[in-house]
Amino acid sequence: MRPPLFLLLGDAFLCDEKRKEIISLLEKEFGLPLPVTVLRAGERPVASLLLEARTLPFLARAQVFCLREADQFGKNDLALWKDYFKSPHPESFFIFEAGSLEKAHPFQEWAGRARQLFFLEPQSGRIVAHFIREKLKQAQKQITPEAQELLESKVGESFLLLDSFLDQLILYSGEKQEIDPAAVAAFDEPWAQGEGEDFVGALAEKNIPQALQVLHYLVEQNFRDFPSVVGLLHWQLRRFWEAKTWLAEGETERRVALRLRLSPSRAAGFFRQLGRFSREELAKILEGLFDLDWRLKSGRAEGRWEIESWLIKTLGD
Repeated sequence: MRPPLFLLLGDAFLCDEKRKEIISLLEKEFGLPLPVTVLRAGERPVASLLLEARTLPFLARAQVFCLREADQFGKNDLALWKDYFKSPHPESFFIFEAGSLEKAHPFQEWAGRARQLFFLEPQSGRIVAHFIREKLKQAQKQITPEAQELLESKVGESFLLLDSFLDQLILYSGEKQEIDPAAVAAFDEPWAQGEGEDFVGALAEKNIPQALQVLHYLVEQNFRDFPSVVGLLHWQLRRFWEAKTWLAEGETERRVALRLRLSPSRAAGFFRQLGRFSREELAKILEGLFDLDWRLKSGRAEGRWEIESWLIKTLGD
């Protein structure tokens, strides 16, 4: 019997996709949906998790614990994990995720022995190009070479950003079968009209009523396509996080505005709102959106109520 642990290392989006695949295979093996717990390292004491892992939930045939940022576990935590995996519960599965780990890290050793160690890094632009074509093919759409080149230049090899961007391109292209450079270049326009900026402004000011009002408008405008709304919010807030990062690295506001293709009329408002966030706050907000996006797309979250709960929790922190 294989040890009940997996280790996923590399790109966050590819880790997310691999995690979904593993959970799907386990649910197929056991013949029904499994209880899934998703946590970051340190969010709960390891001893508490291991106690929970020793007993399955009522009527469950197995359970899955997904632990992100696994590189953050300390020496004492690793000792507890080592002791547990000497005799683990065979139906309590652990999926550890991290951007990278040292070769000598115990998780790499254990997962390697189990042959359940996965290195998930983009292997050049070919994978990005293939992902774009396959996603658009599922939506029965095509993209011109020039538009694909422009899209790749916008998102680089960030699969999470690319996935959100494609969701919105598909939505806003409507009945049009081919996506051209003009469609990609004009993608900023819905946000330039105010809805996205109003939402971010309400978020920065912790104005719950206004943020909910804008959120409801976006949901209705997008025909209650909740994953698309989350993707839209993620794309906008990701731009704020990127701007914060570039400024911290010494870029000027003018250079950042050029990199984000902000018009002069929008740049002043953008940087005014940006000043109300710290980079840490934006990273935490994006983390919550990432988890919400995964739950919505995997059927583990229920639309409007989950998005509103995420918003209220974010503004209440």
